[in-house]
Amino acid sequence: MVFEVYPREWAAGMVAAAAAAALVIPEVAEAAQPGISPSLKNFLLSIVAGGVVLGVLVGAVIAVANFDPVKRT
Repeated sequence: MVFEVYPREWAAGMVAAAAAAALVIPEVAEAAQPGISPSLKNFLLSIVAGGVVLGVLVGAVIAVANFDPVKRT
């Protein structure tokens, strides 16, 4: 039986192995404390705020496009 190794699967396996090996090292495992840091929390909240602003803008464009359609002759 011959197993074919595809580059994507090989790379994914290597990344998983490296991550598992890194978590065995005490310094790396200690850095992965539960919870999120204040800077990560602010970063994620800024992404959410940007999404809200983008959603409002898209909604406004759709509302104006439906309210005032272009009539061409």
